[in-house]
Amino acid sequence: MRLTHKHTQSLIKASQMAGLIMLMSVSTVGQAESLTEQQVLEQQANQRIAEFSQALKGHLKTAIKQGGLTNAVSVCQAVAPAIAAENSKEGWTLTRTSLRVRNPANTPDAWELTQLQQFERVNASGQQAADKPIVASEFIVKDGKTQFRYMKAIPAQQLCLGCHGSNINPELSTLINKTYPNDKAVNFALGDIRGAFSLQKVINNQAASVTATTKP
Repeated sequence: MRLTHKHTQSLIKASQMAGLIMLMSVSTVGQAESLTEQQVLEQQANQRIAEFSQALKGHLKTAIKQGGLTNAVSVCQAVAPAIAAENSKEGWTLTRTSLRVRNPANTPDAWELTQLQQFERVNASGQQAADKPIVASEFIVKDGKTQFRYMKAIPAQQLCLGCHGSNINPELSTLINKTYPNDKAVNFALGDIRGAFSLQKVINNQAASVTATTKP
C-alpha cells in the first residue's frame, strides 16, 4: 500500500509522541530512583502527619459544633492519642511536643528540644515563606541501632487559639486547668510555633551519613 504525504506525517507524529511518552516515563523512574533514603522517609512521615491532622481536625470540628470548646478538651485528651497510635505503625512512632506543653507526657527529649529551639529562631527571623513548613530530619545511631527522626513545626492557627490563646473563656480555662494542672500551652498568637509533630523509625541498615536540616 502506498502511503500518502498525510499518512506519512501522521506516522511521524505518532512516533514522536510515543518517544516523548517513553522519555517522560524514563525521566519519572529516574527521579524516583534519585530520591535518597532520607527523602523517602520524609515523604512517609509527612503522609502520616497529614492523616493524623485530617482526622484530628475532623473530630475537633465535630466536637466544637456539638458542644463548644469544652468538648474539644476531651477530644485532645482522649481522641488525639488514639489517632496518633493509629498512625504509629510499620515501625513508625508519631507524637507531638512543644516548648510549652499542656500534657507533661509530651515533654520534648534532648533532640526534640534542640529542633524546637531552632524552629523558634527560624520563625522569629521572618524569612520563612508562609507556604514553606519548618522541618528537621536526621539519622541518629543509638544503642547500635540507626533511628530516623523527623519533626515538622505546627503553626498556631485560629482553631488553636480558643484553647491555647491569651483570651480563653474563664469556664474553659477552669476545665483545662483541672484536666491539665501543669498546663503551659497558653498565650500563643496566630502564627506562633505551637509545637511540632515528632516521628521516628528504627532503620535496619546503618545510614551512610548523618545529616540534619531545617528547611529554609
